[in-house]
Order: sequence, then C-alpha cells, then structure tokens
Amino acid sequence: MANEVRTSYDEVPYESFPFPQTHPQRLATLGHLFGLAAPRLDDCRVLELGCAAGGNLIPMALALPQAQFVGVDLSAVQVAQGQAVIDALGLGNIRLLAMSITDVDASFGRFDYVLSHGVYSWVPNAVQEAMLAICAAQLTDQGIAYISYNTLPGWRMRGMIRDLMRYHAMPFADPAQRVAQARAILDFLARSVPAGNDAYGLLLQSELEGLRRAADYYILHEHLEDLNEPLYFHEFAERAGRHGLQYLGEADFSTMLASNFPREVNDTVLRIAPDVIRQEQYMDFLRNRMFRQTLLVRDGVAVDRSVTPQRLRSLWVSGALRPAGAAPDLRTAREDAYLSPAGGTLRTPNTITKAAIEVLHQHWPQAMGFDELLSASRDLRRKAAPGLSTDVAEAADTLASDILQCYAAGLLQLHVTPSGFVVTPGPRPLACPLARWQAAQGLIKLTTRRHDTVDVDANLGRLLPLLDGTRDRDALCRIVAGWGTGANGAAAMNHPKLAATVRQRVDQALVQLARSALLLA
Repeated sequence: MANEVRTSYDEVPYESFPFPQTHPQRLATLGHLFGLAAPRLDDCRVLELGCAAGGNLIPMALALPQAQFVGVDLSAVQVAQGQAVIDALGLGNIRLLAMSITDVDASFGRFDYVLSHGVYSWVPNAVQEAMLAICAAQLTDQGIAYISYNTLPGWRMRGMIRDLMRYHAMPFADPAQRVAQARAILDFLARSVPAGNDAYGLLLQSELEGLRRAADYYILHEHLEDLNEPLYFHEFAERAGRHGLQYLGEADFSTMLASNFPREVNDTVLRIAPDVIRQEQYMDFLRNRMFRQTLLVRDGVAVDRSVTPQRLRSLWVSGALRPAGAAPDLRTAREDAYLSPAGGTLRTPNTITKAAIEVLHQHWPQAMGFDELLSASRDLRRKAAPGLSTDVAEAADTLASDILQCYAAGLLQLHVTPSGFVVTPGPRPLACPLARWQAAQGLIKLTTRRHDTVDVDANLGRLLPLLDGTRDRDALCRIVAGWGTGANGAAAMNHPKLAATVRQRVDQALVQLARSALLLA
C-alpha cells in the first residue's frame, strides 16, 4: 500500500503541528455535553485521514499509551518524517501509512474517533466521498468524527485572492518560484487597491496582511494547489446525511450559538430556521464564515441539544482569565471584569464565580474537577468574607451556570479527564519525551501536553533534554553553572553568590516549563 506517486507535499512538506480542536479530549467533551456516551479516551482507537508527518497524532499516542492510533497520508516523505519521530520515542501504539484515503477499508477495523484537518477542501470529490464513507462505516456506535473544510460565503474573498495568485504563478513550475511570484502579486495588489473605509478595501487588506505573515509551505498548499473547494455548510451536511451521518456540532462550541448575536437577531434566526442545520447556515451568512470544524456522528445516535449546567459538573475546568482592572471584590456583588488571553471579556457580580476565576488562574494551565474547584472557591470566598452565605447547593448552581456561559463564550475550557501534566516541578523534573526530543533537535516550537505549541528560547531549549527524571535540582544547577562559566560546574557552585543566581534561574526555568504544560513530574 506504499505510495509510489510523488506529491507536492513530498516536494514541500507541510509543517506538522498538533491541532487542539481535533483531540479526542475535545470531541469527547462536546459529545458529553450533547448527551452522548462518548468513547473513553484511555483505550480508544483513533484514525487520522491526512496525518502529514504525525505532528497531530504522535503527541496523542504518547499521552494515551493504551490507546491505538492510525494515520494515513499520500505523502511518503511526510510519513517517513513522522516514522522517524515514532522510532526515536519508541512508540508502539501508532502506525503511519503512506497510502491514499480511498484505500482505507474494513480491514482497518472500527474507530472511536476519526479526524481529518485541512484535507476535505483540497481533495477531489471521490476522496471527499471516501472520507465520509469511512466515517459512516468505521465509526463505533457512539464514535465522533471531526472534519474541517472551507466554507461559503466567507471564502469568496479568499477565493478571489487565490485565483489571482494561481493565475500569476501558473507559468512557474518550481515551487519556490511559484510562492515568490504569488507573494509578488500580493504586494502589487496591496499597493494598487486603496485602503479606504469601503468594505472591499478593508476586507482585502485584512486578508493580505494575514498572507504576508504566512509561511511559504502554507501559501503553496493553501492557495496554489489545483484543488480547493469551499462549500456551504448545508451542502456538507447533506453530503454527510447521504452517508448515514448526522451533525453533532462544531469543535469550537462558541461558534454554534446564535445567542452571540443581539437578541433580535437570535430570535429571528430561531423563528425562520426550525432545525439546527438551517440555523447554522443562516449564522454562516451573518458571520461571513469561511472555515468550519464540524463533528459528525452516526444516524440514530441520540443528540440532546439542551445543554444544561448539570452536565458539566462531572467535567474538569481550566482557564486563564485575569482581572481587567482593580483587584476583584469577593465580599460584595460588585460587577468585576476579567480578560481572556484571546481578548474576550467576562463581567460578573457573582462572588463564587470571581473566586473560581482566581483559583483557576493559580492552577493554570492545569484543569480542576468541578467539585474540587467549587470547594476551593468557597474556601477562598470564606476567607475574604467570613460572614458571607456559603450554601453549597446555591454556590454549585451559580458556578455551574456561569462556567457553562464562559465555555460558550470561549472564555474557559472543559475537559472529560484531568490534565496529564504538573504545574509544580517535582524533585527530579521530568519533561514530556516529545518536547525533550524536539529541543534536542534544536527546534524552538515545542508540543505541549495541552496539545498545542509553545516557543522556547535557547536557554530553555538547552535545559529541556536534561529533564529525563534522573537529575535533581543540584545536578541540574551544576550542569547549568558549567555552561555559564566554562569551568567545572561543581566547583562553580562553591561560590555562594554564583550558586544563588544559578539556583534562581533554574527554578524560574522549571516553573516556566511547568506553566507551559511541558512537565510530567
């Protein structure tokens, strides 16, 4: 089944990173909220269609050693790159196969989660149909599929830019020349179109600015490939329906809610669109949406869209909200504002919620079980205001309702399992094996246990490979002291002032790595 056809991804591989929105953790959480008995993660089976070099699948396999993972990609070069990482990490629960998606058949077995990010819009219709057929035939009864794709009407503007770039770059065969010519025509367009306040000029400038920052491989594969078919959401839902699949939701829950619009808009959408497919399609028109990350399940699976606060009480919560101004008041119902790293704002007068935000910030990026969070928040509120009512049921109801609203707004995250990392370095710090391997290769963009990436500087990159669980703080300090002095590290640590400086820097580095979800112990 090895691929013998050389593809553009062999010529210019697509950089392979984790996509947090595809993780079975995220899919299982959404399934739980919609009333599904989503497959457990510990021993699940996962298939990724279009796995590239395994940048998305390998960290999953490392974090879930009892689960099984299979990745398929047409590019033999990318698969070989991923296999080298798998071999280096000694993983036995993952296979990457260089083959066409259309060759996946019943012999692969059934999967609890099927993933495909950045593939559907870039392949011929026959492959698109095969992707949906695989989901229909090989998902387990409560399994969930994730498929992302470009959508109309939002992609019309981006499609116009793509058409110009392809038209101009078409005469050039060499990929590097094609990308250079595409960038040249973009610069010409930016200079030629007035950047006034008209809608066309503003939208065009926004798109051009994003493309200027894009890497060459992204320009080549996103905009210069022969195929890139955007479609309306209702068309995708109809295609899925023909294969016996139904719409569950979006990997980004916050994009599903008409309540994000003014009330009169929300009421109108609900009145003119009696079913969820039509509601979502109208919202795409209102948002000018250009990309979706859709979750599908089998027909016949009961989906309960009346998401209630009660359902999240068995989940874990994480978040990094911080006060927007003065210190929040945990003693009174004064409305306080909080900012999320993504730029959203929460305003709440509820003292239990304000206490919970402080507790979550202290534990970030680790998730906390709801009951644990409730208890810690009540304790914090009691210290701030000893005479304040501490009725458990009332506090739990308020906190659950507010957390659900925050999750719906993208301000907090929910999880079906606890975090697989620590936020306090242990006596013999242990970093994630993948991050250690990446740092040893000189990479600065490392994969975290939150299934995202973080950039590290040269000093952290040099320290990470040492964190294999065999060295205590003293041993690490001796090595670091040797780096700084060019002499024997043990001798350098005999100088009290130097020793204190080294210990402080090592401690700070370990805390930074822990807060980046890179430490396991």
